[in-house]
Amino acid sequence: MRRLVVTEFGDPDVLEWQDAPEPRPGPGEALVRVRAFSVIWADVLERRGRYPGQPQPPLPAGHEMTGVVEALGPGVEEPCVGTRVLGTDPAGAAAAELVAMPAHVLYPVPDEVGDVAAAAMIGTYTTAEIAITTFARLAPTDAVLIHAAAGGLGSACLQLCRVHGCGTLVATAGGAEKAARVAAWGADVAVDYTRDDFVAAALEATDGRGVDVVLESVGGEVLGRSFDCVAPAGRMVCMGASSGRSSDRFRLQTLFEKGISVSGFTLGLWIDARLPAVAEAAGRVLALAAKKRIDPVIAGVFPPERIADAHRLLEGRGAVGRIVVSLAAGVG
Repeated sequence: MRRLVVTEFGDPDVLEWQDAPEPRPGPGEALVRVRAFSVIWADVLERRGRYPGQPQPPLPAGHEMTGVVEALGPGVEEPCVGTRVLGTDPAGAAAAELVAMPAHVLYPVPDEVGDVAAAAMIGTYTTAEIAITTFARLAPTDAVLIHAAAGGLGSACLQLCRVHGCGTLVATAGGAEKAARVAAWGADVAVDYTRDDFVAAALEATDGRGVDVVLESVGGEVLGRSFDCVAPAGRMVCMGASSGRSSDRFRLQTLFEKGISVSGFTLGLWIDARLPAVAEAAGRVLALAAKKRIDPVIAGVFPPERIADAHRLLEGRGAVGRIVVSLAAGVG
């Protein structure tokens, strides 16, 4: 079989499809024939050598995929052979024709959800669902600020906030075109952060009070300035740092001064801990997708041989939505 490998740290050209032995599912694992996988920020950071604790290259690539179960390892009864599933590969080797993964990280996909949509959902929508319902405790009257709302995670947050019900929704995006898309998806206030001040926009939209919930995945200056947007008793949920930077604004005193709560959430840690909330959230979002109440925004679908272009699109911040690589025609 073929798998995607990061041959060395660097630009997208370091990615290479290579022959590899077919994996066999071990105890607690299932063998999945991959149909599609997502390209996410973790992939970019790993390729660049900027992901905390990652090994040295050569290393396999890919985290989020969808496919069909072909075999079960010892002790595994579900999901059954032939089941379409989606999942997150904790080993980071999902970009392959075949992958052996822990069965507990695989979730059945309804027939109404296609392969491309499924590949785009596991990380973004499950993360957004847990962030919104568990950490943000979203209420129908809550004003919400969503950062990077034109991206895969941000667009998932926007859709799910509307599904669950919220008050005024402020969303940021980079550029006028992206801001227009975000407005069309349901943002009450769409802020082009390359031109306008999102702090001023959030305060104006809430008559100076600030928002009740901030859904943040950028880090750096965006994280720091987001503290100025939160109303007393508000909640900020940090789900990532696409900027690759933290913020010196994050101090214990800031929490006292603002009277807010700040949570950090990484889906992978919850998956590793086998917390039942992950499967429950995945089931909820897949049910919503089957009913067409949510629909992943797809920035582009690439064949395997254009994997470098897929990485360039994401890294260049030109993507509106999720980037997916389809293996429907195989890996040549």
